[in-house]
Amino acid sequence: MSCRFLTIDDVALVGDLDLAATLATIPADFTTKGMFFTRYVAALGAEWEALLPSLIEPAKHGQYYAFESYPLRDYVRVFDRVARARFPGSPREAFRLLARGEVEVFAESTLGKVTFSLLRDPGGALLRFPDIFKVVARASDCRAVRLGERRVAVTYPRYHGSIEVGLGLVEGLVQTFDEHPRVEVTVAHDRRVVYDVAW
Repeated sequence: MSCRFLTIDDVALVGDLDLAATLATIPADFTTKGMFFTRYVAALGAEWEALLPSLIEPAKHGQYYAFESYPLRDYVRVFDRVARARFPGSPREAFRLLARGEVEVFAESTLGKVTFSLLRDPGGALLRFPDIFKVVARASDCRAVRLGERRVAVTYPRYHGSIEVGLGLVEGLVQTFDEHPRVEVTVAHDRRVVYDVAW
C-alpha cells in the first residue's frame, strides 16, 4: 500500500503499529550493533526475562557488546516493548520518539564522537547517514542527496522495518543541530521509501 504524509517535529503521529507485520518485512540475516540494545535491557528491568523466549539470539544476562552484531528482529522486539512503555498512546508516535534517541546513542560511542566532530549542520549529517547506517546495521540500503540548501532526501529502494523508526532517525539527526525538521514521507507499494527532510 502506498502513502504520503508530512510531519513536523512537534506534531504527533497517530495510529497503531502491527509488530508482527513489521517483523515480517525484516530478512532473517539483518543485524544491528549491541550498543542499541544496552539501555533498553536496563529500561525493561524485570520484564527482560519475560521477553527472552521471543528473542532469536538473546545475550547472556542481557549483556550486549557495543560493536557486536545481533538480529535486527530481536532489536525491534525489544524496541517495541520499551517504546510502548515509555510513550503510551500512539504506538506510531512511540516508535518515532524512541528512534530519535538512537542518534544520541551512536554519538556517544567512540566512532560517533569522531563522526560528529566532522559534521557542522543537518545537511552534512543527513548526507553521511547512509555511511553511518552501514557501520551500525546490516539492513536496508539507502542513499542521500541534497535537494537544496536546507533540504536532503534520504531514499531506501526497499525499506524493511518500521517507517516510523526511519522517520525518527532522520529527525534525530536534524535535532542534534538544534533545528526543527519537517519531513515528507513517501511510501511506495514496493516499499520504496523517501524521507524528504527540510529544516
